[in-house]
Amino acid sequence: MTKRALITTAVLVVLVGLVVVGYHVMANREEAFCGFCNRPIHANSKVVAEIDGRRRTVCCARCAISEAYQEKKTVRLITVTDYISSKPLDPKQAYFVDGSRKILCDHDAAMLDETKHAYPLTFDRCSPGTYAFARREEATAFARENGGVVVQLNELMQGANAQ
Repeated sequence: MTKRALITTAVLVVLVGLVVVGYHVMANREEAFCGFCNRPIHANSKVVAEIDGRRRTVCCARCAISEAYQEKKTVRLITVTDYISSKPLDPKQAYFVDGSRKILCDHDAAMLDETKHAYPLTFDRCSPGTYAFARREEATAFARENGGVVVQLNELMQGANAQ
């Protein structure tokens, strides 16, 4: 083989390697960061949602519902995660605590004005906290401690798909 052929082969191997690594990083990123707000996904609040026919892994049920409201698109929760066990749940079988003071998706990056004072937070797409539970008793205990109301899927989704 000539020197030129070796260099060309080496460059091609490096390029293919970069493409493979890039694909692997992006594929794993989808599971680690929310498809809407780009915040880290917590093991006990992960949701797979379908919005306007496109499936995404998101940080919480509230984020998916906020996306549907903002984009005026249809949302369907495919799977939710039990807050206690971090196991996947069928949303139709889950009990949700909606309106909780606990917000796992909270972020610490305050927006500052020109005088370096923090703007007051008026909207956060993941607030109020909305979490799924496999058992009503666990949802009730969580709501008692963290606020919110226990609802089932049909109540949670009321108005979410209104155009």
